[in-house]
Amino acid sequence: IRMVFGNQLDNLSGSQLKIEHTAKFAIKHASMADSLLEFIIEKLEKPQVPLRINLLFLIDAILQSDNRKGETEWTDLIKKEVVNMVKAVIPESSGGDANVPHVRKMVSGWKRKKIFDAQTIGAVDLLLANRVGGNSGNSDTGMKQQEILKRIEEDRERHKRNKEDFWIRPADEGSEGELDAYWETTSDLNDADWQEITEENEEYRRERQLIEMARDLALSQS
Repeated sequence: IRMVFGNQLDNLSGSQLKIEHTAKFAIKHASMADSLLEFIIEKLEKPQVPLRINLLFLIDAILQSDNRKGETEWTDLIKKEVVNMVKAVIPESSGGDANVPHVRKMVSGWKRKKIFDAQTIGAVDLLLANRVGGNSGNSDTGMKQQEILKRIEEDRERHKRNKEDFWIRPADEGSEGELDAYWETTSDLNDADWQEITEENEEYRRERQLIEMARDLALSQS
């Protein structure tokens, strides 16, 4: 099982389908969660920093599944390691900065669904504090057209799934359940909110830049 899981991790990409497929395998073998989680942590130390975010997407998919099913086997184990995992995904580098907006979105979902306790979330928030997200350098320069287009498509697919997950409400929820949830989890507008707005705008500009790069490459090859 560990060997099969290792192969899946080696072939993991930003594709939501691959992430979900690997998450289902991990959840199916939850009895080996401690061993499989150790494997994920080992892999976090090896790939290039921009690719580490895919492993955190996998962790998020497992957490979301546990939350939907009311299970905690994986969540309890991840809770002990999540701070170190986030730290590995957002080191102080251009690659780490590029991962910050994705991590902020994941953490926002964890807060909204109360997946972790306040102390764990607070520790993760400290890692994100004062971090500037987005790609401020030229780390995408030199990418092949196919790689650029693939990254754009993976980001769009992930954003679509995130929105779908956000809109799903419990079947037995009252008419004002969604309003109550927003009321309980929405704080006053603060510096963190302005930072998130800034990062959303930066992510939009980055996607536009990737599209323009792909267009320029296509024109140069025509």
